[in-house]
Amino acid sequence: MMRQKRWLPLMVMGLMMSAHAGDYAEEANPSNVFMGVHVSEAFVQGSHQTDLNYAARGIGYGVFVGADNGQWRTSLAANKMNNGEVSYEQGELLVNYMILMPAMQEAGLRPYIGLNGGYANYEAKGGYNENGFTYGGQTGLVYDLSDNIDIDLNYKYSIGAAASFDHVGNVGIGISYKY
Repeated sequence: MMRQKRWLPLMVMGLMMSAHAGDYAEEANPSNVFMGVHVSEAFVQGSHQTDLNYAARGIGYGVFVGADNGQWRTSLAANKMNNGEVSYEQGELLVNYMILMPAMQEAGLRPYIGLNGGYANYEAKGGYNENGFTYGGQTGLVYDLSDNIDIDLNYKYSIGAAASFDHVGNVGIGISYKY
């Protein structure tokens, strides 16, 4: 199982990236700063020397904070998935560009594409325990339920730079509160 000190690199990275989110938030209206929670179906693919196609599925969850100026949505997220065989934890920066479709935006729908980068810890049965950088992309659809609450349906794919961690894919839903 993951020891507490493994969270230290994730927290340090989050603090460093929060400087960017803070600068971005200053440009946004106070009502465009948000925080939220998300849950996803996660598929983690390992590349172990003994089993090159080691894969696991599980329910992932996490928290995020960010800012949204209507065209760009930037957030910091902490994610976790543990199904008993594989444990995956990630801190990441997500930058999304809202694809402007006026008819959809009038209905409160905002589709987006984006990039992500972060740092993850991957543990699997057999003694695999590695930390490393991740990077990838995502796409999704934000639906504004009200002026202060939105729902985000998304797909995210991240590639791992560690030797025994190949990639992770997530299909998820999040809910944000704008404050």
